[in-house]
Amino acid sequence: MSKRKCKFTEVLRAKYPCFTKGRDDFDAKCSICDCHVDVSNKGTIALERHVTTEKHKKMIRAASSSSKVTNYFQSPYSMTHRNIHAAEGVLAFHTVKHHQSYNSMTCTASLTRKMFTDSETAKNLKCGKTKTEAIINQVVAPHAITTIIETLKNISCLSVATDASNHGAEKLFPIMIQYFNWTGNGIETKLLDLQSLPNETSLSIAHLVYETLNTHQLTPKCVAFIGDNANVNFGGINRNPGQNVFTRLKESLKKENLIGIGCPAHIMHNSLRHGVDLMKLDVESIILKIFNYFSVYTVRTEALKEFCDYVELNYQPLLRHSKTRWLSLFPCIERILKLYPALKEYFLSQRISPYIIKTFFESSTSEAYLWFTHSLMSIYQANLAKVEEEHNSLLEISKILQSVLRMLQNRRNDKFLPLRVRQLLRDNCGENEEAESISNEFFSVYEACENYLKEWIKPFDDFKCFEWMTVLKENENLKYEALVPCIEFLSIRGVEIDDAKLHDQFCSFISFLKSKSDGDSADKYYDLKLYEQWTMYFKSAKNIEYFSELLKICEFYFSISAHNANVERVFSLINTQWTKERNRLSVESVKALILTQYNFKNMSCEDFYNYLLKNQELLTKIGSSAKYDD
Repeated sequence: MSKRKCKFTEVLRAKYPCFTKGRDDFDAKCSICDCHVDVSNKGTIALERHVTTEKHKKMIRAASSSSKVTNYFQSPYSMTHRNIHAAEGVLAFHTVKHHQSYNSMTCTASLTRKMFTDSETAKNLKCGKTKTEAIINQVVAPHAITTIIETLKNISCLSVATDASNHGAEKLFPIMIQYFNWTGNGIETKLLDLQSLPNETSLSIAHLVYETLNTHQLTPKCVAFIGDNANVNFGGINRNPGQNVFTRLKESLKKENLIGIGCPAHIMHNSLRHGVDLMKLDVESIILKIFNYFSVYTVRTEALKEFCDYVELNYQPLLRHSKTRWLSLFPCIERILKLYPALKEYFLSQRISPYIIKTFFESSTSEAYLWFTHSLMSIYQANLAKVEEEHNSLLEISKILQSVLRMLQNRRNDKFLPLRVRQLLRDNCGENEEAESISNEFFSVYEACENYLKEWIKPFDDFKCFEWMTVLKENENLKYEALVPCIEFLSIRGVEIDDAKLHDQFCSFISFLKSKSDGDSADKYYDLKLYEQWTMYFKSAKNIEYFSELLKICEFYFSISAHNANVERVFSLINTQWTKERNRLSVESVKALILTQYNFKNMSCEDFYNYLLKNQELLTKIGSSAKYDD
């Protein structure tokens, strides 16, 4: 009977960690000496003899005094490098997100290394101001654009919007787009570009918009242009063909049926100003003069506080009015009305006061003018916030404007004056001709506001064929015939709808609405914004074949931005980033800052960090020296 051979087992591996399995089960390899030991006859004794040899001991001493060259080089794809690049990327994003200076990152990086000495990531963090700016300019901002263009490959329609704003000698033009992405957040607005132009002629603006769309191959998808109601954009209320941006874009895009949307916030702004300009008293001028009288004078302000104490009022600072935003006058008037007794006592007690202000407070009817203007502006102010909501659709905006128009008509028809105004006129003018004249003056203001609004909201009537999309709660009255004008409207603009498929999909949609018509789920569903209701329906379907034609309609309708407020938000971001303290920023750097901040506005810093960890391409670019090439 032959003797059983010994094997190199897991027990032996644990006892002698320098050995690994060799050529077979009866052989062990010494990783230090790079030689093989036969354990078939002696087993443990053979391994023990090897580790006690002079050769093995000599190799151990040599290994302990030197390291492999590869130990000094880490793979660029190692977990350590991933964490370092992600940390550098998110710190750059954090700097932009919270409006911090790039200079702050020099301190942040060195402080992090000092505080977190036990962290491999923190010890290797090298993200000063130059690297931070390079990451934003050459990695994050371009990635934001790439992501948008990739998303738009599956989107059929978009609208473009722009406006001008001066920052010192620079005239900046953001190029905004809006589209409907049912797989994402529904209506999405993105900043596509930010450029400086030497002027704001229609030719320059139209060329910029066209070239931006053309560069990204988006011209076939553009269905609408959105701007304020300046003549340079649309050529006036009648939109006559001529030297304006809208006409030039039609020609460049070769789209005669391109849709033009004037900003409804500007329409409301101009409507109110148009009406109030008919009043004998220039309320805006008075408010500005009163504010400027106190704004930088501590002595005057302290004296006003004493008058407030005298008439038993709590002092509150006067508010600044922006000349370019007439509706900002509302809170200014409100504040002056609160302090009116104190202000009147103050100016009438002064030996020398500005003539216009003193005359204003000496007049017995001035306060009535203020109260009337305040009452009139309250109609606009309440609805302006609704108009400027980010994801309103065209008909939702139209309903708000129609509501304002009805309120003006009702006030004019009923010859409404606020009770406070009537009381002031009665106390100061009695029943004489002056009171009647002022009352008629106020009624003419209603009429002027009404007429202006009525004329400028006419373009919204073109979209009445989409009303069936907004009456979803009354689904029992919704018939397929309501969709026919919508199909014809889209056909003229190059959007072909398969009406046979649409009919079947419409019937399925009505069934879905009926399932949402009862119980708590109905209230939750119909409390959503219109685009959210449609997004929910699309996501509930089994596949796109159940709603492909309805989706074409939604992509067209929801792609049209209903206002220009998003461009104004970009201007606010620019002013926040490009401050007097950061006056050395170039237009390209500002562009990268705003592209990052606006297009990733729905991401927190923590979300962006997780986003980076999942994107190896971005991490590689953050770690690459190529970002400094430009």
